[in-house]
Amino acid sequence: MGFTMAITNHGLVGDLRLQQMISQELKLLITDARNLRNTPFLDFVGSINGMGSDTIRVRKAGLDGYDSFSAFTGATEADAVSETSLTDGHADIVVKRQALMYAISDLASMTGMGSDIDPFRIAESIGKSYELLFAELTGAAVAGFTASVTNAGALTIDDFIQAFQTLELAASGKGAPGPYVALLHPEQWQDLQNDIRAEQNNALAFAPASFEAISAKGPGYKGTYLGVDIYTSSHVTQSGGNHVGALWAPGAIGFATGKPAALVGAAESMDMGDVLIEMERDASKALTSVVGHCYLGMGIIDADRGVKLISIDN
Repeated sequence: MGFTMAITNHGLVGDLRLQQMISQELKLLITDARNLRNTPFLDFVGSINGMGSDTIRVRKAGLDGYDSFSAFTGATEADAVSETSLTDGHADIVVKRQALMYAISDLASMTGMGSDIDPFRIAESIGKSYELLFAELTGAAVAGFTASVTNAGALTIDDFIQAFQTLELAASGKGAPGPYVALLHPEQWQDLQNDIRAEQNNALAFAPASFEAISAKGPGYKGTYLGVDIYTSSHVTQSGGNHVGALWAPGAIGFATGKPAALVGAAESMDMGDVLIEMERDASKALTSVVGHCYLGMGIIDADRGVKLISIDN
């Protein structure tokens, strides 16, 4: 016996059934906001608040053992000593306004399930994007080091050691004081891992990150090689078909910040650490704009303390 009038799900879609039912839980897309902000490898050089300029000049001087004595003996023991010129210099860190804005309609907010997407959830997201910005600026800054080690192919142990030795011989053999850190693109790290696995020399053993170390140093931390802390970031600069990672020592990179004391005239604002959030209404369109501002600058303060690690982008 045939059932030509059977009730099917397909037949009910559009009137009594939904084509799709969205989940209650909102899954987050993969992000990469890991950075080295809270490590000794990025120097905070100050805030521009009340300083009269958007630029902080980092002063540098050759003191505490930079210059040596002149010897006088025999016939020269009574000669006058010549004055020594003080070696000095500076590096400028320019703080710039950084901004991120979303706009959401009232209808989009009111049809939300719980607090999945609404102005306050968006404001929280903007606050967390500061970490992403920090990672991007770090990748851009280290790509400006003068010294470099370049491989037309995949990154190898030899490249890593050469970069390490470049720092040890920096400033005409004086050497950049450690400890050192490496920031690599995940592909560079993968290539280095492959070469480490093939290495037979136990003296060059790699110490992988433990759970405790990752908890302390952040999710980008991969371990230690030659005493160098290795971090990865997808925001390592890509240029000319290459990844531009780096090794550096404390004192190489500096950053400066700023933050308005108050947002005069803002209808509603929220303080989210280094980011200030404002809500702005366009009543004629029933839209709420969520705007986040922060003030941040980063740059090289001592090029002798860093070296680029350049390898192919496959």
